[in-house]
Amino acid sequence: MKNILITGGAGFIGSHVLRLISKNNDYNITVIDNLHTGFKEAVDIVSKEASANINFVKLDLRDSSQFEKIEDKKFDAVLHFAALLSVNESAEKPLMYFNNNVAGSINLLRFMKKIKCKNIVFSSTSSLYSRHAKVPFTEKSEIEPENPYAESKYMMEKIISWTSQAYEMNYFILRYFNPCGCSLDAKIGYPNIPAIHLFPAAIRGALGLQNFKITCGKVDTPDGSTIRDYFNILDLADIHNIALKALLEGHKGGIYNVGIGKGHSVFEIVKLVERVTNYKFKIEYGNKREGELPIVYCDPQKFKNEFNWKPKYTLEQAVESLVKWFKKRPQGYKY
Repeated sequence: MKNILITGGAGFIGSHVLRLISKNNDYNITVIDNLHTGFKEAVDIVSKEASANINFVKLDLRDSSQFEKIEDKKFDAVLHFAALLSVNESAEKPLMYFNNNVAGSINLLRFMKKIKCKNIVFSSTSSLYSRHAKVPFTEKSEIEPENPYAESKYMMEKIISWTSQAYEMNYFILRYFNPCGCSLDAKIGYPNIPAIHLFPAAIRGALGLQNFKITCGKVDTPDGSTIRDYFNILDLADIHNIALKALLEGHKGGIYNVGIGKGHSVFEIVKLVERVTNYKFKIEYGNKREGELPIVYCDPQKFKNEFNWKPKYTLEQAVESLVKWFKKRPQGYKY
C-alpha cells in the first residue's frame, strides 16, 4: 500500500487527477486543500466510487503548524497542485501570490523532508517561457516570466531542483499548456462560476448561462485570433498518473512540457462549440488582454518518447463533457 498526498485535490485539475488515481486500490490517498478555490464536493463525489481509500483534511500550506494534522502519515509521494492561478490577479497582488505559491510550497517541502518523503509531482506552467523563444517551446527554451504567477512557478521549479540535490528528492515538473474539458460522465467538472477560461466560457455562453465575449486582440495568425495548445484534461490526468507510477518505481523524474504539440485558434474553438451545441454566436469583444503572444504551443516529444505516451481524448470530447456538466450543474458545485 502506497500513501499518496494530493495538495489542491479539491480543485479543477487536482480532482480529475484524484479520480483517476483513486481507481488504484493499492493507494491510500490524503487530500489537503484550504478550499479557497476548491470544492470539497468534488472530493466527496470521487470518494463514493473510489477503489482507494481517500481522506480529506482541510489544511492551508501557508500555515506550517497545520501540517500537524497529517504528521502521522508516511507519504511515499506528493502531487502538488495547490496554487493561485490568475495572471491578472497576480499582477495586482504579487505578495499574496508569492506567499501562497512559494512560501506555502516551501512549507510543503519542509514537511516532506521531515517525514522523509522523496517524490513530488509539481504543477508548473508554460507561462514562464519567454515571448522571444521560438515556437514550439521545448523544455530548453528561454525562460522569462512576465508576471508574478509565472515567476512564482519558476521560483518553485528552482527551489525543488536545489532541494532535490540537497536531500535526494525525485521530481516531475510538468509545464502545463492549456488543459480543458472535464470528466466524460460529468460527475466532476469545471468549478469557476462565472467561467474565466475559453472553453467553459464559450459553452456557458452557448447555453445562455453567461455573456460570452472574445477577449483576445487581433493578432498575426490566419484568422486573427490567438493560437494555444489546448488539450483534454483527462490526458493531463493520465500524464500525472504515469509520472506518479514512475516515481514510485524509482524514476528520477525531470522537467516536461505537457500538451499535444498542436495549436488551435480561439475562433476554431468557438466554431467547435457552435457545432457541438448547435448555437451560432454573435461575436462580441470584451476587454482585450494586452501583451498576449499570438502563437503558443509546445514540443511534447520528451514525455511522449520517454513514456510511450500519446493523447487518448479529443477537444470535441472536452466540449461535449462541459456541455453535459453545465446542463447538469449550471451553477457548478454546491459546496
